[in-house]
Amino acid sequence: MDRLTLDRSALEEILAHARATHPEECCGAVITRDGRDHVLRFTNIQNQLHERSPGEYPRTAERAYTPDPKDQFRAEQAAREPGARLSAFYHSHPVTGAYFSGEDRARAMFGDEPSYPDVTWIVVSDARTRGEARAFRWSDEVHGFVDVAIEVRDP
Repeated sequence: MDRLTLDRSALEEILAHARATHPEECCGAVITRDGRDHVLRFTNIQNQLHERSPGEYPRTAERAYTPDPKDQFRAEQAAREPGARLSAFYHSHPVTGAYFSGEDRARAMFGDEPSYPDVTWIVVSDARTRGEARAFRWSDEVHGFVDVAIEVRDP
């Protein structure tokens, strides 16, 4: 697949989440069920981790995200329902723009393989460039993540 097809309402919800959490990063998932995209907002627990262990978690939520494990578990459960699938994870870069950073790549990997090989990663920046959104997907050919087009559809 060389593109991600996403409901306009889902993209707008992701961008609204980025605006609501600014200047901190937001994170969440998109579950596609019966042809419709549903956004699940996650709580970014990066600040709590940083406060508890700044050596292990040197970045605050303004420069990093860690989803609440309970939220991620709920998304994975929702994706197992009949007719549903986990189609994307998303997060925001409030300051630096929408790109797939080295840290994003590390988060998406399990060792030398992608944690979710069939899931697209969306990065938005609704502060730096209004409405900026880019999508990235694992490519076996390049053994890395590649930029894919986002096709926005109106239901």
